[in-house]
Amino acid sequence: AAAMESGDILQAALNILVRDGVFLFAGVNLQTTQEKCAKVIKFMEDKKLVIFMTQMQYIQHSVFKLIGIDEKPKDVSAEEAKILATNSSVKVTYNYQKAYTSFMFRLYDDSKNYAEKYLDCIDSTWANLWLQHAFQAFHMGLISFWLARKSREQRWYERGKRSKLALKKWAESSQWTFENKWYLLEAEESYCNNNFEVAKLFYEKAISSAKEHKFVHEEALAYELAAYFYLELGDAEKAMEYFLLAHEKYHEWVSCR
Repeated sequence: AAAMESGDILQAALNILVRDGVFLFAGVNLQTTQEKCAKVIKFMEDKKLVIFMTQMQYIQHSVFKLIGIDEKPKDVSAEEAKILATNSSVKVTYNYQKAYTSFMFRLYDDSKNYAEKYLDCIDSTWANLWLQHAFQAFHMGLISFWLARKSREQRWYERGKRSKLALKKWAESSQWTFENKWYLLEAEESYCNNNFEVAKLFYEKAISSAKEHKFVHEEALAYELAAYFYLELGDAEKAMEYFLLAHEKYHEWVSCR
């Protein structure tokens, strides 16, 4: 507001992008997040801030996929295509959003492809301590441990470990926001190491922490990943129980306000 009042449109736009860009991963209802994205995109378009507009469009596309809206993105202009090809921050946003949605829909090849592209350009971006990067480290850790189990490639396991340690540090500074994420990465790492009893403990801790701290979307995710874990162990009854709980929580994320 202060930036707008002073006439600093660029700073105002950056503030809006930082504030509203985390709605998706803060657990805000997806319908509300969709509406927020549309308003921000319109603002950026009116102010001719194409880079910021493009970044928010990629977030909006993820929201559409998660809600289940069969809405095709508008045609990409030559300017937007050039920005994606040349702007490191935009490339990070694009590849991260693609990797995230591919992971959420368990698309192995796409998850691996976009995760590799994301990691190729992440080191060249600025503002690596922004809050968004903590969420990116969380999801990249989950993707990495999944890829490690599927591919048996050590590089993905090491990448997952780095993400886990990063989230542990974030959790030390903000238990409320990051504790459940750290626990879920601990569970996934233990799963990779065939340390099943420890994995069970951390899945339950991740679920309880997400519930306590009101992150319904991450409670759903913890239930879902735990369900895949129990399915792999041959406990179909427990897996089905957790898949149903995950479905219930995902529905709550989409539909409640």
